[in-house]
Amino acid sequence: MAEKRLSHAYMLLGPEGPGRDEAALRLAAALLCREPDAPCGRCRDCRKALAGVHPDVIQVEREKGEKETRRDLVVGQIRAMTADAALMPNEAERKVYIISPADRMNAQAQNALLKALEDPPGHACFILCAAAADGLLPTVRSRCVRAETAGGEKLPRPEGTDQLARAYLETAAGGDAAEVALYCLSRGKLSREQTEAFAEAVKDALWRIAQGREPDPGLGRDGIFRLDRLMDKTEDYLRHNVSPKQIFGMLAAETLR
Repeated sequence: MAEKRLSHAYMLLGPEGPGRDEAALRLAAALLCREPDAPCGRCRDCRKALAGVHPDVIQVEREKGEKETRRDLVVGQIRAMTADAALMPNEAERKVYIISPADRMNAQAQNALLKALEDPPGHACFILCAAAADGLLPTVRSRCVRAETAGGEKLPRPEGTDQLARAYLETAAGGDAAEVALYCLSRGKLSREQTEAFAEAVKDALWRIAQGREPDPGLGRDGIFRLDRLMDKTEDYLRHNVSPKQIFGMLAAETLR
């Protein structure tokens, strides 16, 4: 299994609304959390980030005038953000900037952001929230880890169970704690039947990888064995009527242990 590592930039895709906002805060919590099961949801950094009151989680939004909100995020806001990013964090080990809606940055603003993405301060992370990737310049997109959120009360967008399982294994193999947490937590609204099918599909895929019938995405022998045991735990939780939301919370915490 690859070691846990964090990216300095994430592109969080999904419809604008409470679901995307919550996913951005969960990702910010995962980036700030210092516990091995990040985001633990219990530590001071997690609690404050999830509540939207952490001094090192900075929201970069369109400016509001007396009568209406500006249409775009402008270059002056991005320059102010990058200047702030050069300063050390207040409480946490990192500073996280949530840019929303990032696809409303004009071209000047995106080019100013690109400079920060190319040479970011070591303690700064950026979360770009957008409805669709094509609203961002290709040069900006290429420097971000891509993630998706269902948004609102919707289920994750339709995927076959096998594809869902394979995406989980590839995310786990990547070793990025925040990306794994976001992937798992965004699937918490699956039904019990879907969760059971997911666990079975993951175990089947692991078996095929172990037999050499499918390429290993980078789990290695130990990772295959450990995730197989984790799926056993998932199935045991289902038998004891643990909710899918709690199960995927457990997977978010334990996938990279």
